[in-house]
Amino acid sequence: MSAPAVTVIVPSYNYARYLPGALRGVLGQSMADFELLLVEDGSTDQSPAVARSFAARDSRVRLLTHADGRNHGLPAALALALAEARGRWTAFLEADDLWHPLCLERRLETAEKNNAGVVCNDIAPFAMPGADMAWFEGYVPRVMRWHARLAPAHCDVRPFLLENKIPTFSCAMARTGLLRRISLQTPVPRWLDWWVWAQLAALAPFAFVPEKLTRWRLHPKSWHHKVEIFSYLKEFRRMGRGFRRLFASDLTRRGQWGALAFLLLPATIRLAARLALTAREDGLVRALRRISGR
Repeated sequence: MSAPAVTVIVPSYNYARYLPGALRGVLGQSMADFELLLVEDGSTDQSPAVARSFAARDSRVRLLTHADGRNHGLPAALALALAEARGRWTAFLEADDLWHPLCLERRLETAEKNNAGVVCNDIAPFAMPGADMAWFEGYVPRVMRWHARLAPAHCDVRPFLLENKIPTFSCAMARTGLLRRISLQTPVPRWLDWWVWAQLAALAPFAFVPEKLTRWRLHPKSWHHKVEIFSYLKEFRRMGRGFRRLFASDLTRRGQWGALAFLLLPATIRLAARLALTAREDGLVRALRRISGR
């Protein structure tokens, strides 16, 4: 059996309500040259039954589980799937998000046209009842404008030291070989995506598809609703320490002293710089609401 062009990884944990929509979106792609690795990460709801049902109906779906059947978290789920991935490219879809039918086709065209290592697309966020859209209203358009300004391709880790420039795993894919070169041992598990994209930004060009090919769902169980300002600061500090370990020597070698100095600043000052950037484009009140989760 020949290797597919793309491996799609869908980690699943207690999202039985949303999982069928996510899987139908993958299986309905206009480009059929893919495999779907569905990682059942020890769910306690009906997710395992949903996963087995889809795997039984479509040979492109491979169901993966941990040996002990327990929940191990997103880093372990992705590591399990990457070890099994056969595609040249690996795309991620979170179990509560949705894809446009042209998602993989457009990404692959753009990535190969620009010889990119990573490609991301624009996002259409939407909120379920009880969810707060404040998180999305400024951040998503701002980082999408950033990618559009740098198109067709760019490679620079420094902007990622301030904030995550790819809002969700569900809007991006990367060359599988690159993903196998990086660490998934993030200091903050729920910021794994930021950890991943920052490392890839130091390795390969990013390309951008200016089409809203991902529908990013916000609902009351989303982690954006669970973070408080003091927890956020602690996590921001831990990410900074992790980035120093990863990038300080390379920034020194390249003579990128400004970025190195930024990494060495106290977390409160780095967070203030991030808020200042956010406030400039989003408005101060909205920025503070997003950081505080209120």
